[in-house]
Amino acid sequence: MKNVGIAQLEIGDVLAKPVHGLNGIVMLEAGTVLTDKYIERLKALRINSVQIGAHNESAANAANVRKDRVAADWIPPNIAEMKSDEQTRKEAVKLVAEFAERGALTEQMLAPFPDFRPKFREMLMEIVSHPAFAEELGVIKGTDQMLFEHSLNVTLCSSILGMALGFDGAKQLELAIGAMFSDIGMTRIPHELVKLNRGLTEKELTVLRQHTNEGYHVLKKIKEVPPAAAQCALLHHERYQGNGYPLGMKNESIPEFARIVAIADVYNALGSPRHHRNAYRPAEAVEYLLAAGNYHFDWQLVKTFLSRLVIYPVGTTVMLSDGREATIMETAGRPIQRPVVKLAVARGKEDGKREILDLQQHPNLVIVGKAGQ
Repeated sequence: MKNVGIAQLEIGDVLAKPVHGLNGIVMLEAGTVLTDKYIERLKALRINSVQIGAHNESAANAANVRKDRVAADWIPPNIAEMKSDEQTRKEAVKLVAEFAERGALTEQMLAPFPDFRPKFREMLMEIVSHPAFAEELGVIKGTDQMLFEHSLNVTLCSSILGMALGFDGAKQLELAIGAMFSDIGMTRIPHELVKLNRGLTEKELTVLRQHTNEGYHVLKKIKEVPPAAAQCALLHHERYQGNGYPLGMKNESIPEFARIVAIADVYNALGSPRHHRNAYRPAEAVEYLLAAGNYHFDWQLVKTFLSRLVIYPVGTTVMLSDGREATIMETAGRPIQRPVVKLAVARGKEDGKREILDLQQHPNLVIVGKAGQ
């Protein structure tokens, strides 16, 4: 093994040690057989020298190189170029305004106050009025449409939970900023990782998890971002029993905003399609939150969130676990999965009376999904 300057590298040289960028992320792994393309990347990254193994180690090392090199072989996203994309930025701002009027999850959320929608819209318009925020929204959309939609839904759920907790306007705005940009660090890691249509390897997960630190550094540099909002990017993957990342914080030591965004983030992640899987049913996402109370998440916040959530709004036709169809009749003041339903008329019995069931009185009968799905 020897230290070789970039100018002296030759095609076929094999890295003996991984190459790290200035932010600590692995750019090329040990065992990489250098090509002209890789050498040019190293020059572009202003790497001065690398550790090279003996040429007779090439075959052995090359055999151990992962087939999937996404986490190792990447050029950092050109954020300056993405920020200069005025068309994408304008489209992102437009979509935020449209979302404020008709958010995809609004029908599933009970607003804590009658004037929630105008207040929510006012907050979103305040956020996009700042050029730095509009730029970053354009970057998010330019990175991945699913990530952009997820950011909006997390903002909606976090804002409703914040209002349910009685936050004043200033605190509510800080929470909305933190929620909207909690995943901004995903735009600073390999975009290939964000869009992979399969599960990630451990090494890829290591890179992906650096989005919390990356996002925090991005937000700390934006003067309009309050410190509590910036912490959402860093800490929204912390978990209540200390088994989260990046710091392994526990219980109430995790800031309240981060605990709120964590719930909104997971609920929306489960309920939305991803590149590598379909969306979970709403009931499955709810069951996950119920099981994770005081383990992954603050149980009091979970209860407050679920108290504002309606999985199947009144009028929805659903399928029951015994195979019958029914229409949701009443949800207010009831356990989230125990509405009052009216059974569909059985075929051939159109003149019969439709039976009304209170699912609170039928614990063995559950809703398995919308009819026809």
